[in-house]
Amino acid sequence: MHKMKKWLMLVCMLAVAFALHPQPSQASEHITRGEFVQQLITTLGVDVKSEVKELPFTDVDPQLAPYVEAAIRLGITNGKTESAFAPNEKLTREQAYVFLIRSLQLRHHYATNIFKLYKDGTSIKPWTQQPMAAAIHLGLLQGYSDQTLRPQQWLTVEQAKTILKRYDTNIEKITFIHTNDTHGRIIANAQNGEMGFAKIAKIAQDMRQKNKQTLLVDLGDTFHGTTYVNLNSGQAVVELMNAMKYDAMVPGNHDFNYGQDRLLELKQAVQFPIVSGNIYKDGKPFFPAYTIKQVGNKKIALVGLTATDTAVKTNPAGIVGITFADEEATLKQLVSELKGKVDHIVVLSHSGLQTDEKLANNVSGVDVILGGHSHDTIETPKKFKYAYVAQAFEYGKAVGQTNLLFYKGKLIGVNGFLYRDSATKQADASVQAIVDAHKNSTDATLQQVIATIDVQLDGERANVRTKETNLGNLVADAMRQALQTDVALTNGGGIRASIPKGDVTRNHILTTLPFANTLVKVSMSGADLKKALEHGVRLYPEQNGGFPHVSGIQFTFDATKQAGARVTSVKINGQPLDETKMYTVATNDFIAKGGDGYDMFKSSTIEFDSGELLSTIVMNYLQSNKPIPTVEGRITVVNQ
Repeated sequence: MHKMKKWLMLVCMLAVAFALHPQPSQASEHITRGEFVQQLITTLGVDVKSEVKELPFTDVDPQLAPYVEAAIRLGITNGKTESAFAPNEKLTREQAYVFLIRSLQLRHHYATNIFKLYKDGTSIKPWTQQPMAAAIHLGLLQGYSDQTLRPQQWLTVEQAKTILKRYDTNIEKITFIHTNDTHGRIIANAQNGEMGFAKIAKIAQDMRQKNKQTLLVDLGDTFHGTTYVNLNSGQAVVELMNAMKYDAMVPGNHDFNYGQDRLLELKQAVQFPIVSGNIYKDGKPFFPAYTIKQVGNKKIALVGLTATDTAVKTNPAGIVGITFADEEATLKQLVSELKGKVDHIVVLSHSGLQTDEKLANNVSGVDVILGGHSHDTIETPKKFKYAYVAQAFEYGKAVGQTNLLFYKGKLIGVNGFLYRDSATKQADASVQAIVDAHKNSTDATLQQVIATIDVQLDGERANVRTKETNLGNLVADAMRQALQTDVALTNGGGIRASIPKGDVTRNHILTTLPFANTLVKVSMSGADLKKALEHGVRLYPEQNGGFPHVSGIQFTFDATKQAGARVTSVKINGQPLDETKMYTVATNDFIAKGGDGYDMFKSSTIEFDSGELLSTIVMNYLQSNKPIPTVEGRITVVNQ
């Protein structure tokens, strides 16, 4: 009997303990900020980073950090304070709807007088009224049977599931996967963050399986740029894009690099339309202006526009007879032509962000502009007066996903994000096989002899970073000849190896000039040119990647003088430098953008961007049988 009483007492104590300490199912009845953000980002399908190293919050654990980082990047939420995200705090119903509606990036505001239908409509906080109204109008928020919204009530786990399920059910999506400015980077390069075409193919394939209303488009500068595509004049890219089932593309300025005839051949070889409405040959359209795609029950016009500055950013020999009409005037004309024929207009633009933003503010009737040319990174589409603008960086380091969002058939918003490379990104096997075939073929080609030389070309690191060498002179001469400029200047840090005497293979050149630097022509004053030479020798005798190698220039500098005042004389093609005169300079795009500290180049005018790699320029020079320069006194050092 005594044992029975002790047993009953123990049971009672356990029952009290159970009542005082909620079990996990009860404790998790209300969802936290961190949990809701993670579920929302997952529902949206956002590509999150595998690891987040920099986050301003000290209270976010590593598992949650990628989701919080994504939410901040996409403008969905911020922290409670500058240093705290408060992931474990409960979330009110109205806060949850704010997060959800922000993620939709809606086109319009919704009337708040709908709150009159609810008994507690006046209790909604001012800063949440627009999102709450939108949620009601879009069927995402339905309220309770007693005609209340209960905006400050804590959101439960089940309510969160219901909200996100309504998003999936109520909102229809037409998805664009878009690439731009890949510049021939068909091979994955993890070190540079370049995904390569096989991984991009898998991204597109996975999205098409999730949403049949998905289009894959390219925004130009695609057929040219690396040895793996240059040696076959873009054929490798054609085969890959066909295998990936692209739906359309717009040509970029560098897609003319093989010449207009070759571009037309590539157009015939691809199994999708290439469109651009502002390119004319002898006054007649060079490409179709647009293509119309039936996506579900919507007709979508894909209108192409190519940058007007293509006239100075590709080889003039390749665009003889071709003109590029003003993008805005062209687009307004095409919108008028398409009125009543399609439901929506999406622009495929290779005109650059500045132009795209102008179009988005000035041309009504356009819904989205997917862009390229300026290599900008837009994490999620930006809304302007009439249209949204998106762009996905460069070289396959990012791939864009832009979603047109519909409710009951009406376009309500545009959202999206960028994919980036990670160890978890998989490659499509069939596309990878095509990549590998071209890589193996090209690697074999790299062993081909392109020239024979009777002297070693000095590219030793210690030499090209401190003094004139025959290889530095040859590279500069090749650059100057290719663009027919007054002078040429390149940086010693771009030269990475010597070239031995005897047979020279393509691989020798690519080992010596391994970077994807392209040749450009700029105009700059004699004063700025002298500043460039001063900058290049400022660290002498220390090794310096910015040490200049020149053509058409002879200059002397005094190593004992203060940096910035060392250059004592400069001659340009035998004549004294005129600081007031404008000179044309061949250089590489790295220097032209201020690389190695050459800031004086950033203010100069880029007259022509060839798009040609320096390695190609040097190969062409060697094959032309031009004499190999010696160390001939282009740079003289006194008082060493």
